[in-house]
Amino acid sequence: MKMHYRYWITQILGWAIFTYLWSNLRIDGFGLRSDVFIDYDYYFHIANGVLCTHLLHLFIRKQGLEGMRFGAVFPRLWLAVVCTSILMVVNMGILTIWEAGGWKSFSTSGLKDRDGLSTNAQLVIVFIVILFLWHLLVWVWVAIYFALAQGRIKRQELERENRLKQAELDNLKTRLNPHFLFNSLSSIRSLIAENPERAQRAVGELAEVLRSAMLSERQQLIAFDKELEVVKHYLAIENIRFEERLLVEYSIGPVSEKQSMPPMLLQTLVENAIKHGVSKRTSGGTIHISAATKGNHFIIQVDNTGQLTEPGSDDGFGISGTLKRLALLYGEKASFRISNVSDTTVRATVKLPAA
Repeated sequence: MKMHYRYWITQILGWAIFTYLWSNLRIDGFGLRSDVFIDYDYYFHIANGVLCTHLLHLFIRKQGLEGMRFGAVFPRLWLAVVCTSILMVVNMGILTIWEAGGWKSFSTSGLKDRDGLSTNAQLVIVFIVILFLWHLLVWVWVAIYFALAQGRIKRQELERENRLKQAELDNLKTRLNPHFLFNSLSSIRSLIAENPERAQRAVGELAEVLRSAMLSERQQLIAFDKELEVVKHYLAIENIRFEERLLVEYSIGPVSEKQSMPPMLLQTLVENAIKHGVSKRTSGGTIHISAATKGNHFIIQVDNTGQLTEPGSDDGFGISGTLKRLALLYGEKASFRISNVSDTTVRATVKLPAA
């Protein structure tokens, strides 16, 4: 809405200034005259410029040319610019003929046969000259239009990158919560005395999870197999804490090597499955991770033992940052859903565009 408002202000103000300066070009020289403002021709020319170039603006938007370089769209815009120029000159001609009292009065006033040129031939020459001048003027408008549009697009891209960066940082904070680090370190501490070798492996697993989390701050996408590797490191740490209370199963279908996804997305789903499902049950539970390409979608599912109090709600599941990243990276091409699939099982499903 704000951009729409600024567009019309720029259009009207720009054509008003140009028309005022053009109207002050007279035979006796240039001068800033106030009588221009009481001449209805002044307002007609403003309206003519705004209307015709707005039609050109609609054509540019419909063809999706705003995001392209000016040099690349030049050939595609040439015919549209010519048509815009013709429309502007024809409107000006209609006004001039009407002010002269009709075509007959207009064609006979001030023009006589000379040098073998008939009145009609002279009118054609005048029309071509005026059309050429306004054709150049419209190209100037197009150049200014694209300069402003490119600046706006760059600002939008920067804003989008900033929003995406903030979403990634929010998601990072969600993943590396103090509870996870505290529980991991506590488990490792208890192993140091009774099983030093296993404690050493656990430290290595934790280091891999932390390293991947830090790297994700600088990456928008990561290969699925790399993400799965991080999840296995994470689950290895959780197995130390839960021991036989945590059972992990995998069903990984054929996945393209080019398949990518937001980093730590799967790890976030698994962490929430443990935090809000398995850990709340005395007997523990099962985490089942599946992934496969189906048609145009890459589908990831994480099933865990537990129950949602409000089916379909994602409140309290620590995925707000993930949802923001999905929206920013894929728009409507990606989706997330979490729901109860039975009395004892919760399923989180993410659909991404397939590679």
